[in-house]
Amino acid sequence: MKQISVSDKNLYNNRIKSMVTKTSDDKQCKNVNSGKHKVRRWLSLTLLWLLSGFVFSCGDEPYFQIGTGWVDTNLKVVYIDSCTAKLSTIRIDSTPTYGQSTILVGRYNDVNSFTGETLTGVTTSLSYVELAKPQTGDISNKAEFDSLVIEMRFNGYYMGDTLRNMHLFVHKLAERMKTDAATGSEVYYNTTSFRFEDEPLAEAIFPVRPSNTDAGMTTVGGIAIDPVRIVLPKDLGQDFFEKIRDKTDEFDTNDKFVDYFNGLAFVAGNDVETIVGFRADTSFKVNLHYHILEEFQTDNVITFNINTTNQFNKISSDRTGTLLTSFTENEIDANLTNNHAYISAGDGLYVKIEFPYIRDIMMMSDYGAVEQAILEIKPVIGTYQEVTPLPSELSIYASPLSGEAETQLNDRQNQVQTGNLSIDYQFLDNTNYSFDITSFVQQQLLVPLDQQLYLTLRLPDTNMKSSTQRLVIGNSSHYTDVGNRTYYNRIKLKLYYNMYNNKK
Repeated sequence: MKQISVSDKNLYNNRIKSMVTKTSDDKQCKNVNSGKHKVRRWLSLTLLWLLSGFVFSCGDEPYFQIGTGWVDTNLKVVYIDSCTAKLSTIRIDSTPTYGQSTILVGRYNDVNSFTGETLTGVTTSLSYVELAKPQTGDISNKAEFDSLVIEMRFNGYYMGDTLRNMHLFVHKLAERMKTDAATGSEVYYNTTSFRFEDEPLAEAIFPVRPSNTDAGMTTVGGIAIDPVRIVLPKDLGQDFFEKIRDKTDEFDTNDKFVDYFNGLAFVAGNDVETIVGFRADTSFKVNLHYHILEEFQTDNVITFNINTTNQFNKISSDRTGTLLTSFTENEIDANLTNNHAYISAGDGLYVKIEFPYIRDIMMMSDYGAVEQAILEIKPVIGTYQEVTPLPSELSIYASPLSGEAETQLNDRQNQVQTGNLSIDYQFLDNTNYSFDITSFVQQQLLVPLDQQLYLTLRLPDTNMKSSTQRLVIGNSSHYTDVGNRTYYNRIKLKLYYNMYNNKK
């Protein structure tokens, strides 16, 4: 079959114009005298009645014919939703997680809530924080230290059961976070690690309140919610206080301060079943409280802010007991993972999509063209719920086999596509993301096999770097049996194809 070329389209349009021209010639009959008008009107009505009977009697014909005798071509518009979509999971070596203004702490065991199947494994996140030297002035010799307190706020992100308390340990770093030797800049990935002292500085257990995101206190159910506060050891605070008061070298410059105090590591307890996000911005503070007792007591605060550039999250997943342990290289076919493909932020999994037989549709007719191509993606049932919500947006890219730069796919209005998430709250079958990939498919039908492209599906870059969200997608063969019901949560390519054949 041939794809429609520009010359073919011109030829076809000229033949249509020829038909239209011959049809319009009949209009010259309107100049005849009025005596013939009644006869012509009767003949026209009779002809129309006969033609109507002919049209209805041919309603089951597979083709409709235009301009019989003038255009010798059969045309048809067909809908195809059976194109095979080959899915695989791609694993990348590392994901940059620094400078995202997000502290991620906790652990989550990823299990299908309907079938009990282990999915991506146990994901753990701990966070490294570097403090900046505070602005300080003269402190009276009559001043006395009170406390050193971390103040931090939730940023609204969570993955797991928020009804369980967060168990958090704060450790002192045992080495300074180093810069990239090649560039001299700070580049930290989910795989980057720095030593911290075994004995924690502090331990805290507190309820998770993801809605507590404002700069001040927020109200939940009429109850004021304070930020999370963690008291650090008194001897550390006293040491800070005396060095600031005495203006020692450690507080002379920021570089000297970081050499003296390398930073903090936030680590969740082994009993935690939730990953929680905190804001790593100006709302994160380490407050040194002191007072001056003269005629009246004066309370004062010195605030240590966070160095946002040198804050990052170490995110890792234990794949033990999962089908993903069969990774031999950095790609695994969905046929080997229970017909699942996985997107996982933080630790770097995304989905590769190929249509190996897409060019076969060109054999259906002499000429054809793709009118529209919609890619529908259905998350696997049981892999999302209130405690593990679906990502609100996805990103889709076209990538060449040669490994050259990828291109993000836009819709017909040239707008970036985010998946148009639609949630079927009642029956669950029709929860889906959808993308218009018309231009991509049209190109696939035109280019040689060695220039074919494939699609990659992942979370937007910000989400990939600052969350542990994940998505499980079923391939063309996937189904899930739950009780006496089967769910077919599968990827599907919906094609609307214009085809026409030359009559033999």
